[in-house]
Amino acid sequence: MIISDHLRRKFNPSTDEAIRRENYLITIPMKVNTSTRYHTCSSLFWGILLQSIFFMFFATVSKAQSANTAFDKTTSIRMLAYQYLQENKPYEAEAAFLKAIQIDPKKISNYRDLSLLYLREKRYNEAEKEANTALKFQNGNLEIRSILAKIYVQKGDKPAAAKELKTIISKSPKNVYAYYTLMNLTSPGTGDKNRKASLLKILSFAPANIVLRLELAELFAENGNSDSALSYLQSIKKISPGFSSSAAIAFRKSINAIQANRFSSALSSIRQFHNLMKTTVIYADGLADIEGPKLPEGNVDFTTSQIAHKNKITRKITLHDISFADITKNVVPGISEGGKIDHSVIAVTDYNNMGQMYLYTGNSTGNATECHLLTSEIGAFREANVLGGLSHDGIDNNATFADYNNDGYQDLFIANTKGILVYKNNGDGTFSKQKDGIGIKNAVNGQKLLFADFDQDGDLDLYVAQKAGNKFFRNNGDGTFTEQSAGMGLTSTRNGGEDIDYADWDSDGDLDIVTVSEKNGIALLDNNRHSKFQDITSSTGLNRLKIAGTAVAFADYNNDGMQDLFIAGKRNSPSCLLKNAGNNHFVVDPSSKLISTYLGSLDVHAVAFLDFDNDGYLDLLVAGTTDKSNGKGVQLFHNEGAKRFTNVSYLLPPTVQQAYQIGIADFNADGDDDIFLSGPNGAQLIRNDGGSLNNYLQVQLIGLSYGNSKNNRLGIGAQVALKAGDLYQTRTVKRSVLNLGVGSRSKLDAVRVVWPNGMPQTIADPSSSERIIEQEMLKGSCPFLFTWNGERYEFIKDMLWRSALGMPLAINGKDTTYSFSDASKEYLLIPGEKLKAKNGRYRIKITEELWEAVYFDKAGLVAVDHPDSVDTYVDERFVPPPFPGRKVYQAARKYLPVSAKDEKGNDLLPKVSRYDFQYASSFSLGKFQGLAEDHDLILDLGNNAKGDSLRLFLRGWIFPTDASINTAMTQSDKYKIHPPCLQVIDGKGEWRTVISNLGFPMGRDKMVIADLSGKFLTKNDHRVRIRTNMQIYWDHIFFTTGRVESPVRMTDLVMTRATLGFRGYSSSYRKGGPYGPEWFDYDHVTGGQKWRDLTGNYTRYGDVLPLLQQGDDKYIIADGGDEISIDFDEQRLPKVPKGWKRDFLIYSEGWVKDGDLNTANGQTVAPLPFHGMPSYPYSKNIAYPADKEHQEYQQKYNTRKVTTFDFKNALKPGMSKKSAKSTR
Repeated sequence: MIISDHLRRKFNPSTDEAIRRENYLITIPMKVNTSTRYHTCSSLFWGILLQSIFFMFFATVSKAQSANTAFDKTTSIRMLAYQYLQENKPYEAEAAFLKAIQIDPKKISNYRDLSLLYLREKRYNEAEKEANTALKFQNGNLEIRSILAKIYVQKGDKPAAAKELKTIISKSPKNVYAYYTLMNLTSPGTGDKNRKASLLKILSFAPANIVLRLELAELFAENGNSDSALSYLQSIKKISPGFSSSAAIAFRKSINAIQANRFSSALSSIRQFHNLMKTTVIYADGLADIEGPKLPEGNVDFTTSQIAHKNKITRKITLHDISFADITKNVVPGISEGGKIDHSVIAVTDYNNMGQMYLYTGNSTGNATECHLLTSEIGAFREANVLGGLSHDGIDNNATFADYNNDGYQDLFIANTKGILVYKNNGDGTFSKQKDGIGIKNAVNGQKLLFADFDQDGDLDLYVAQKAGNKFFRNNGDGTFTEQSAGMGLTSTRNGGEDIDYADWDSDGDLDIVTVSEKNGIALLDNNRHSKFQDITSSTGLNRLKIAGTAVAFADYNNDGMQDLFIAGKRNSPSCLLKNAGNNHFVVDPSSKLISTYLGSLDVHAVAFLDFDNDGYLDLLVAGTTDKSNGKGVQLFHNEGAKRFTNVSYLLPPTVQQAYQIGIADFNADGDDDIFLSGPNGAQLIRNDGGSLNNYLQVQLIGLSYGNSKNNRLGIGAQVALKAGDLYQTRTVKRSVLNLGVGSRSKLDAVRVVWPNGMPQTIADPSSSERIIEQEMLKGSCPFLFTWNGERYEFIKDMLWRSALGMPLAINGKDTTYSFSDASKEYLLIPGEKLKAKNGRYRIKITEELWEAVYFDKAGLVAVDHPDSVDTYVDERFVPPPFPGRKVYQAARKYLPVSAKDEKGNDLLPKVSRYDFQYASSFSLGKFQGLAEDHDLILDLGNNAKGDSLRLFLRGWIFPTDASINTAMTQSDKYKIHPPCLQVIDGKGEWRTVISNLGFPMGRDKMVIADLSGKFLTKNDHRVRIRTNMQIYWDHIFFTTGRVESPVRMTDLVMTRATLGFRGYSSSYRKGGPYGPEWFDYDHVTGGQKWRDLTGNYTRYGDVLPLLQQGDDKYIIADGGDEISIDFDEQRLPKVPKGWKRDFLIYSEGWVKDGDLNTANGQTVAPLPFHGMPSYPYSKNIAYPADKEHQEYQQKYNTRKVTTFDFKNALKPGMSKKSAKSTR
């Protein structure tokens, strides 16, 4: 054997070292002085020893290759090296890496691993040499350049490191590691002004990274920026699973210190909190982003293929490159029982994308059940810590993991012959058995457990398949459930089931259910929203299928964006692959015949779709049993590009014979799906070798909890669509980490998530591993008002806020109280400097940019002329009808409060003393958006608060709830909205309410005016307390006394022009900081299809001047992306007298209906609102006016038909980037 330069390096093995590969064992009987590294013996001796070791390595690898020809010939050597590293044997690992290079000297990953080993051992020159050798073969490899940068950083060669990092950034503009490392080189201190900008930029690339958020919180606290420090701390709570008790205490101390502006104490508490978070999984995920390449850590199984995906090959991947290996005995010792097991269940979930997961197995023979709850890191499972032990009576039928209480930790649910058992995940590595206090009763002998948000309220409900009748348990959002089968329409004769699944089969934005049983056949249950399902089996033609179904699964196997079905049953029963035709019907796929042929002798127990070769098309796995002695009960079918399916069961190892249940997860974090089975022989783990040779995208969703709670933490039930070149695919999220293969395509164009609450979120140019945080923004509110200020169009405020058609306010059983149906009639103030005339006209723009339909009936503009010694205001608060009319309040002299504090005594006066978009934000958020903890604003108005006409002016904005949040809150007495009330001190020195409903700002930057005349109950104590739990942020507070005797001249302007057209969507930002309202930039617009529009007829584009003259129910119906442009004649106005100024009032009248999944009639434009309707939704005997005048209006104007086609197909190849709306 010729010894290369690499082999001449000196090496010191350990004593009697065993080189092993599975059952292969070779012992080197040798004793050396292990304390001496390189100079113990001569180079020749070590060269001979290395040759001997490498020869034995080669023998080991040869054995591995003969067992699995598809396996890379150097992979097993490198895996052996990793095992040595875990055993703290770096020199043996070095020998293995050197041998891998000798076998394949052109393979980049071999040099990468050796370079990383030398780097870890601080052998920098050797590490640099290996990295540079790799670059000779592939100069553009950014991973190798990242390693070079790490080497230079650790060597202290900053110029060389910076050069490499800038090269990486030029090639990969979103490279988190490169940006972060370069920042630490150039801006190492928290006082560096560039460090903040750098951290913010990096965070935009990795928004789920709490390491960056913690650094920002520390930086802002150190610099005395309370709002930003507070915001970043709160964002960590929104993103992270529940804190440990010690972390929660440190978090609260940090918050309290920041709110009190005690920054030294705050910084100390934040750093304590930071240290406590370092032990969490989510922190480890953040470190992985910024630390760059490193060798695998944790318990790495010798047989794992976790690194295969890093060694891409350029040729097309075929099935010859794929194999499966049964590694149960290697990584799940003691679980595979052997022999005949009557009942065997399995449940698996990965709780991050780094191979960490939970596994539950339950094996029952007779009346005895042996169960295991296991936890893993990459490569091996161990028993989890179950407080009180893991034991229960009865026979297990099914099991699943689900985060039922939305704390970020997945709990274990077991369907058992005795009922449903719950083992709660305590978040500290332990589980504990949950007592029967959560409302899951009378669900005995359940066959299947299904968790999803079926009522669109932000938490996971439970649907249980039972042969005697399925059960639906609604999640109340407070840790309890309520059985609701009958109330939700889930008690039909076909309701008893053996298997169930869910998906949005009709693409209308909500989750539907399919259930099958041998006795009752198939039932398709359509989600009609508002906690109602309808059996549509007959109308879809599924009742004609004569299948004794025992297993069913939804999936989009042909990548057309529609959810298809596969149904299988007992032996001799046909199997059916059903293509969703998109017209409320299914079509039998011709592949059904072939599949039925292979399944004809099986009793099918479970089916699952997975893309095992990552080619972008879902394959089919079937688990069953057969009486045939040589029969194979587990069958694997490959999807041939949506053209047909072929049986590739030969890829499965011979140990895989029969099975009852299937679990799918990426066990070894290599980018392909592995298979978990339970069957007559117990549990099996079948590793996928080669699937990750194709490219892929891994998606992990993170729903916000604290201060939001609009979606469940893991985004279960969300719809994910991916476009990569000519490939388009959609998936329903049913596990915490979703894998989407893309074949040989190297570029990912975009991924879109439609969250369970209907909110779309698109990420352009995603990385191969995306942790996607739910965007915190309003999906519905009101139209936006822009005015010409002499230089540009400027956002002023939102309009029509007093209308919320169909919004539920309270739900009591079958009775729902909705928001009032009156048209919004409001006057809003436009300061004179914000509206300037151009070419003799005042032009305003009213844009609709959210997920809603607007019915705009009347508009007007009023010039308000007055002396410039006084300011004018209007009352812009939300109150029930009758609404405030056209009344102007004047303020000549304004008084500030003497003090302003919260309930903890924190000084808020600097925040509310001026109109500057800096807001009082010292209250703590609650569970939901719009709901905070109870908090007070205590104002001392001082001695000036006397006399008549005492008025309190409060300017601010509100972050409101929505229809789905209201629905969620009505399910538990724990959550109630308390509108602001105003209290004063009485004669006993106690607070007494004098205004029970103060009202609140109608959206963004609105003025609330309260009349305090005669409200004080004591002569000298002029304190007022405003108490609420609504998420209201106050900006500017002052009061006035006495009547202002100042002239006011109001003039209505003439509307000369009004047009409707498509514009698009303004870019947005937070005005004034993290607690300011979302603000909009008119000059920066995006087009395309943003929302799932309410369907129906909208007003055609063009002239709409006649529709805005009167409140006559002949209105503009505007959709998301539309703009109304209105001109008013400036030349007919009287001149402004000297010493006077001109402000304006904008009048609007109409309705708004948002597309929230719990809004009544929220999917359609109809039924149309009208003045005088008694309620909305209105009953069947009430109707929009049908006289000739209104019919002609409809026929002339409302001719623009809008569907959801553009939204559903937005990412499909061939769809125009420009929305079809813009051409209508």
